[in-house]
Amino acid sequence: MSTTAAATATTDADVPARGALRALLPALAAHRAMTARTCAAALLEQGSLVALLTLAAHTVGTAVIEGHAPSAGTVTALVALVLVRALMTWREMDLSHDLAYRVLAVLRVRVFDGLARSAPARVAGRRSGDLSATAMADVEALEFFYAHTTAQLLAAGTVFTGGSMVLTTVEPWMLTAVLPVAALLAAAPFADARARTARGGRTRTAVAGLSADTVETVDGLRELLAFGALTEHRRKLAERGRQVGDAQRAEATWEAVAAAVRDLLIVVAVLGVVAAAAQSMTSGRLHGAWAPAAMALALSVLGPVAESARALSQAVALRAAASRVDAAVKAPALA
Repeated sequence: MSTTAAATATTDADVPARGALRALLPALAAHRAMTARTCAAALLEQGSLVALLTLAAHTVGTAVIEGHAPSAGTVTALVALVLVRALMTWREMDLSHDLAYRVLAVLRVRVFDGLARSAPARVAGRRSGDLSATAMADVEALEFFYAHTTAQLLAAGTVFTGGSMVLTTVEPWMLTAVLPVAALLAAAPFADARARTARGGRTRTAVAGLSADTVETVDGLRELLAFGALTEHRRKLAERGRQVGDAQRAEATWEAVAAAVRDLLIVVAVLGVVAAAAQSMTSGRLHGAWAPAAMALALSVLGPVAESARALSQAVALRAAASRVDAAVKAPALA
């Protein structure tokens, strides 16, 4: 195993991953204003979608059930929500990635400072280069966490809470069909957190090994040709490639299973909401266009929760990388 791969594998096994992502949240403190803008954009993006789906369901219900065409105000509101949704989607993506890259730039400097502080004798050597390459790969992997997880989780929680409060006043029975599914979606990413972290670590270890062996082969190409060892190194690279493929397939297969479970939970929520709506209409608690509007609201607030669960599942796989970055940043100076 190459130096980089060995270092990655060793660190994966030795560094505790519990609370690793939470330890990286203070890095956002230097960007409070941008973090606040990103959270606001995510909140408007998710909230506008829920409002759009609910109003559209009420409009269609009014046209079909009551035979009334939508008013000019309703059409204007729908168009405005579509525009807000499109604009906030772009704005949230722009801000979240800008924020992520700013945080990663700071983390890179802190990681290099930690390596130089804890191992000054290795700064000029190959070993330091391998460690730096591994650490930088870990930092780059955290882009997903900062760009696709933090603001989205806060916005999803806010939207779901607000939608639940509205459902409580409109039809509490629909809330009973939504709450258990939302709780399961939120808990699912942590159900197999240790194994998911291990699978993610194996994938990054395999990729690091392939990258290191490729660089070493290119650097020593003249010697390999002179000693007739190129064929053996090509076989070694092919084996590394198979290891990367196996690790990636294992990770992708589990994520596909997790996605199927999330879809199944959404189907259960749909059936529960439909049953609750039918019961409410039979008892007279809901009537006319308010029934489809309440159903759309109940199901649309689950959308951000399901998407956040997917993002959180991928973020959990980064805990080992987050642990290594946190350890490098906080590395003590050698006596």
